[in-house]
Amino acid sequence: MNILFVNSTRKWGGVKTWCIDMAESLIRQGHKTWIIGRPGPFVDKAARLGIPATGHSFGFDLNPVSIAFFLRFLSRNKIDVVICNISKELRTAGIAAKMLGIPVVHRLGAPGDVENEFKTRATQRLLGAHLLACSDFVLKHLKRSVPIFQEYDFTAIFPGTRPNPHAPSHNHVPRTIIATSQLNKDKGHPHLLKALAALKNRGYEFRCIIVGTGKDEARLKGLCRSLGLTDAVEWTGFVTDVQAELAKADIFVLPTFCEPLGIALEEAMAHGLIPVARNIGGPTEIWPPDMRELLIPPKSNEAGFEKTLAQLLDLPDDELFAMKLAVRDHAAATFSLDTQARKFLAWLEPFAG
Repeated sequence: MNILFVNSTRKWGGVKTWCIDMAESLIRQGHKTWIIGRPGPFVDKAARLGIPATGHSFGFDLNPVSIAFFLRFLSRNKIDVVICNISKELRTAGIAAKMLGIPVVHRLGAPGDVENEFKTRATQRLLGAHLLACSDFVLKHLKRSVPIFQEYDFTAIFPGTRPNPHAPSHNHVPRTIIATSQLNKDKGHPHLLKALAALKNRGYEFRCIIVGTGKDEARLKGLCRSLGLTDAVEWTGFVTDVQAELAKADIFVLPTFCEPLGIALEEAMAHGLIPVARNIGGPTEIWPPDMRELLIPPKSNEAGFEKTLAQLLDLPDDELFAMKLAVRDHAAATFSLDTQARKFLAWLEPFAG
């Protein structure tokens, strides 16, 4: 099958990771994939991994120049299905695919990806896109909020990630906590920082790595300084090798107020990091069933993170290490990348094979 992934978003997020990982896995399974996105790190990384990738400036919705570009690309490469993410892609690449009779998939990664507006309904009616959500949580929310979606093929498939081939070999000293969410207000980092400050005041020793950038970065760093955490928290900024940072940690914290699923969470669990998150949204669908106590009540804020992190920091070394191994095994069984890619293919084949 010849599959094109199109992504016009400007910032790096989970959907970009999904596009690259899925494209790479499909190539390993004997299919051909291409990626088109805005020039920059996304296209560059795909190309480094051996995925045919092209930079493209999309312009405005229904841009005839962009539509003509995709008409040529789709025809020349005999594309069987086009995978889009947001309206910009649907109204350029999606329009070209419709003109050529090529099926379109609209992948939805969050409840707020689309709203029940005229342009949403009109685009869906025009393209008849097959709808793919990253979790049952997202699927159910969008079926309620955008009723027209109930009339179309709509399924949920977890994104996959590669299980680390190397099992955890030790606990870090001091025990290390990591968060890899974008530094934006909806990600909840202040609750994590305040929990860490409370733990430090109680005499706990730990190290925390905060990966990423975002609009709230300066404010969060200021809060970190005011809480007296400068010597305990490392800010990495944007990194291209998140796995290398995960290898330095024992505990992964997802402080977001509500997460659609969390590719970052999957990546951390695949590396054997013990997860801590709020008990809301998609993460509960992939959570280790015997570690439900690590899902904190959504409204407990920093107190919930403090209590749960204290429990993990208090564990004997052998118990913490056993938990890390169990998390990695659960990830491999629940959402390994190649398994999820096969599920994705099985869904595509009836209309795009």
